[in-house]
Amino acid sequence: MRDKILLITRRVLILLLIIWMIVVFMLSSQPGEESGTLSKKVALLITFGNDETADSIEPTVRKIAHVTEFAIGAMIFYGILITYDKYSLKAKIIITISFIAIYAGLDEFHQTFIYDRAGNWIDIIIDTFGGALGTGATFLVEACIRIMDEKINQEINGK
Repeated sequence: MRDKILLITRRVLILLLIIWMIVVFMLSSQPGEESGTLSKKVALLITFGNDETADSIEPTVRKIAHVTEFAIGAMIFYGILITYDKYSLKAKIIITISFIAIYAGLDEFHQTFIYDRAGNWIDIIIDTFGGALGTGATFLVEACIRIMDEKINQEINGK
């Protein structure tokens, strides 16, 4: 039964990862002006329509979006690795952050082909940082679940 649940979970997470990768690709395919407009709209929402303040926070909004976007990807990818018993904690962390760094690099490379966009090493670092945050958050959730599992098993077994 456990193996069947892990297999279903793995398949769902792989599907979510593919969807995430497509969304990242689509967002990176937007020309510079269109991408900037989206960030500006978010900044205007945050500042309740104050145009001057929105202009000043828009670059920060963009970077937070990068961090969030790649944290989500890392959470999904790490979740896939959890469904395999063969990976150590260290391996899961290294593989996840490596995957995110590679995908961030490919994302920035892709942007060099898009009108009014450019690849940026700083964005690769920011994206990878987001991936590291997502990996850390998922690790903490995994650790909490394992601790709760152990406590439940101890209670069931009367130890």
